[in-house]
Amino acid sequence: MSSSKKVLSFDERIYHVEAIQKAAYRYINIFCIDLSYSGQSIECIITFDKAVTNDGAEYYTSEFKKEILDQQLRKIIKEETEPVRNLILGIAFSNTDLHTNE
Repeated sequence: MSSSKKVLSFDERIYHVEAIQKAAYRYINIFCIDLSYSGQSIECIITFDKAVTNDGAEYYTSEFKKEILDQQLRKIIKEETEPVRNLILGIAFSNTDLHTNE
């Protein structure tokens, strides 16, 4: 076993840095990441906190990539449904007695 590092690169036209940060937070107890920009890519250097096998590093790297995709899709869905959510909230609050006619 040895301490290992992995380098991943994500196209910033496809993945938002916020999705990568949220995914990294989910694995904060296993590794840390350093983010940087290189052209149109977001570079992630993953440093594992403890010594891991190569198989372990591959496993967590794969899971991290899946989590990034999940977070990116959540961001897209949130943006696409925002007008509907705002409309629903507006209707919900307009039908309450939160305002007074003084």
